[in-house]
Amino acid sequence: MVLPDDALEPSVEFAILADAVQAAAGKLYVLGGGWDTLFVAGFPARHHSLGIAVRVRVPWTWADRTISMTVDLQDEDGTSLFERGPLTHVFSVRRPPGLPDGSDIGLVRAFTFNNLPLPHAGGYSFRIGIEGVERDRLRFTARERPVRS
Repeated sequence: MVLPDDALEPSVEFAILADAVQAAAGKLYVLGGGWDTLFVAGFPARHHSLGIAVRVRVPWTWADRTISMTVDLQDEDGTSLFERGPLTHVFSVRRPPGLPDGSDIGLVRAFTFNNLPLPHAGGYSFRIGIEGVERDRLRFTARERPVRS
């Protein structure tokens, strides 16, 4: 079934957890990406730094608008770990010159989080929302690093 153009909404084409990320000139640069388990010395913990690389697909009909994206870190009980609430990123979407009519617009974004609180071992997720609707969830597990003998 094909949806009419006015029913299409922005979506997260992909999102990836990484040790470090950058977005420049429409490209994502990812270092140490694709993991789903974070090892720490003990709990509670603060992880020094991690990144999220995101590609957003915006339908043609959403061009020339301002779009709001949110990112929130939650534990497995759904409790937000950001003291000030979700990170909000607002951006404008413009059609690039020469883009064929009806084409989607791809945008890349990189987020870096420093000193992330991890109060206990278990599951965590970054919830990614666009215009107030959750569009993706990046899940990972925090575990205590095994002691080597």
